[in-house]
Formats: sequence, C-alpha cells, structure tokens
Amino acid sequence: MLRTAGLAREVLDRARRRRVNWPQPREEDSESLSAAFASVVEFMNQTTKECEKYYSSVPACRCRENEIKHVCRYHNRQAAENLLKALEKEKNKTSPVSSPAATPQQHGREASKDIYIEVAPGTYSVTATSEDMVKQTHVVDITAGQSIDLTFSL
Repeated sequence: MLRTAGLAREVLDRARRRRVNWPQPREEDSESLSAAFASVVEFMNQTTKECEKYYSSVPACRCRENEIKHVCRYHNRQAAENLLKALEKEKNKTSPVSSPAATPQQHGREASKDIYIEVAPGTYSVTATSEDMVKQTHVVDITAGQSIDLTFSL
C-alpha cells in the first residue's frame, strides 16, 4: 500500500512539472485575425473577378461542360448568358439547323425574407445568391452586443 501511494505521488509530481500555462489571447491577436479574414475575403473577390475575366476571353467552343456549369453556377447571370449565347453562335456556325439559345431558367421573385442569425464578435463575409445566380456579398465587423441589418438587392 505504501509503495502504491509513493508511485501515485511521483506521477502527480511529474504531471505538475509538465503543466503548460497557455497564454491568454490578446486583443491585438483578435484584431489581426479579423484583418487576416478580411484580406482572405478580398482575395476571394479578386479571384472571382479574375476567373470571370478568364472565361470572358476564352472562346465558348473551347469550354468543357464542367466549365460551363461553373460559370452558370458561380458567376453572375450576365456572364452565364454571354457564354451560352456564344456557344449557341458557335453551334449555329457548324450546324445548318438552329435551336433556341439555352438561357438560365427564370424564376418569379419571392417577397423579401428576414433572417436573424446570432454570431460571436468578429469579421464575417455574408453572401446571398439568387436563384438566377446573382451574388451579393457584404463584409461586416461585429462587436459584442452589436446588431447589424444587411439588405441584399438581388
């Protein structure tokens, strides 16, 4: 019994020596994290613009099916319509029978919706996409107890 108690004390002493005192997060750390998040959002927006530029310069006939789906899904409606019209023109040049141009499906607009979301303080990127793939993004910096109203015009 005495030996077991001695071994238990040794284990506890070793654990105390190994204890790690983790530093408390500093306010400037959260500010730099918010700045980093904001720069990532900015980079993503720039990447989207570059992608749109690329697909507007590539001949539609060279686009594969997955690239066409990408443009229709992730880029604005105008870019998708331009690509589909260019594809239709290419198809009309090679085939004697023409068919109507495929365009993204139109849906009736629904009434506006209010959504309430509770989040921890920080910087957030909020993106809304309509059914016809029109996107709008707001970047917001929320402080404790703050309430922000965002309006998306899609």
